[in-house]
Amino acid sequence: MRAFLVVLVLLGLLGVAGYFTRPSHGLHRGIATALMGEGRVPRPDAATGRWAFDDFYVLTRSTMQAEGRDVLQCWGAFTRFLCTGAPPQVTRAG
Repeated sequence: MRAFLVVLVLLGLLGVAGYFTRPSHGLHRGIATALMGEGRVPRPDAATGRWAFDDFYVLTRSTMQAEGRDVLQCWGAFTRFLCTGAPPQVTRAG
């Protein structure tokens, strides 16, 4: 029983720490801008591009879309980011 309470308290502390250190909307925008500046992610067109930001209390997610497909998706937790870009489109010869 004591081990269960210790695990429960540790999970609570991790949750509180995650809540107070989750990346904000501005940090997600900054990461996307930096990746576009480096040329790793294509800059979406102003007419067709979409930006979405979701806050899950401990985790945050931002998604950038261009021409109907995801160009960049970033997850943030504990002031860190994991960003994945869209796979390169394959053109078929034929």
